[in-house]
Amino acid sequence: MPRQGPSTCAMLELQSVTQQTQSIYTVSYSARNMDNKSFFISILGLLLVMIYFNPFGLHDQNVSASVSDDEDNSVTEQPLQQPLLTNSTSGIATSIYDTHEFIVGDGTQNLFILIPNEGHHGPGEEDEARYLNQPFVPASVTIRPGTNVVWFNGDVGHEHNLAISGGGGSSNPLYQTGEFSEFDAGNYTFNEIGDFSYADTVEYENGFIMRGNISVTDDDALSQQGTTGSNPPTIGLLMVPTEDLAQHTQDLQGRGFVIDSTHNFPDLREGDEQTLVVWEAPENSDESTIIADLAEVSQQFPYS
Repeated sequence: MPRQGPSTCAMLELQSVTQQTQSIYTVSYSARNMDNKSFFISILGLLLVMIYFNPFGLHDQNVSASVSDDEDNSVTEQPLQQPLLTNSTSGIATSIYDTHEFIVGDGTQNLFILIPNEGHHGPGEEDEARYLNQPFVPASVTIRPGTNVVWFNGDVGHEHNLAISGGGGSSNPLYQTGEFSEFDAGNYTFNEIGDFSYADTVEYENGFIMRGNISVTDDDALSQQGTTGSNPPTIGLLMVPTEDLAQHTQDLQGRGFVIDSTHNFPDLREGDEQTLVVWEAPENSDESTIIADLAEVSQQFPYS
């Protein structure tokens, strides 16, 4: 029902008074004709009471309706408060997804590379099993000497052993991580400048071998290229089902992690949408504690 403004209320009151005054006149005329003085006085008194109370009643009714309308509007027009977001589909997460590369800025001591679930599958299989076309996320990184690279295994049900080789073309690996199972990790600290490659020692379906590259440089330009801007001591990635993103990012944040950025993407299997999450670990966190936290969070994913 439309709201009656002040001018409408005044008009209604005036109309009511006019109608009731006319009624007084009519009754008064009838009373004179009837020559009944007492009857006239009684009727006149009754009408005066009606004139006195009715406009105020009408006014009160309109005011009440107006307040009710205002209250209704205050509810319906109140903007809905949206939850504050602590991540965004942008930044380094998007860059890693698009380019498969990651430049670690000066000041970062630990880089966690993700082995995603089903990362051991390669292209060309009859039934697509991969979530994304990177066996390691990111597949190619540039770091400072002394950076500790940690490979976190999110590939459910599969163990991995990574052999690291230098750029000299030697067939003998510099180092092997040894086998590490799901939700565990292997690591290697790169102290020498140069270009390195690494590969899983297992050959998978159709001869697919998981491979990655690491470039170690002391180029001062790295200090200007901190990919997250803050150059945290420890940074890494996880892959999370997008529909459960809020739950798992809150879990990470509850453990002291900071969410740097996220990137949503449709998985290659035409399944549910997935999200890459770039995280920063709490300062002064040791490697084993970070791995344990990531394992507890990852065990909640539907991949396991």
